[in-house]
Amino acid sequence: MASVATGLERLADIVIRMHTDELLSVDITMQQAKALHVIATDPGIGVSGLAARLRVGPPTASGSLERLVEMGLVDRRQDPLDRRHVVLSLTAEGRAVVGRFRDVGVDILGRHLRYLHPDELAGLQVGLDGLLRVMRPDAPPTPTSPSARPEGAP
Repeated sequence: MASVATGLERLADIVIRMHTDELLSVDITMQQAKALHVIATDPGIGVSGLAARLRVGPPTASGSLERLVEMGLVDRRQDPLDRRHVVLSLTAEGRAVVGRFRDVGVDILGRHLRYLHPDELAGLQVGLDGLLRVMRPDAPPTPTSPSARPEGAP
């Protein structure tokens, strides 16, 4: 298992190096990119929730947020249930920016998959299917791989 984890780390390093130029072409700070990702995964989050997730104070989160709103990447609205709170969501352009970050990595991997031998590709598919199964939000908390089962277990 350690060699798989090491291989995944090496793969992540390669993908990051390969799409650094793409990431730098978007005129946002790292803090703003983090805010975009938090809002993308938790639409409707408030400013205090965003600050907590980013581990910064509300004024710092508000500063990053203000620029994202000005850029048209984030929509800020009053909570219809509690007008004292603001809810945040990505605009279509904000979703496109977040998608662009994801798509660059996926595209890099996709371009290289075609060079794998069919047996390598099939093995990768089996491993990927297993990883996706155990990483589902509703996946059981215990390992289910054959190698993790006690002897004699089905």
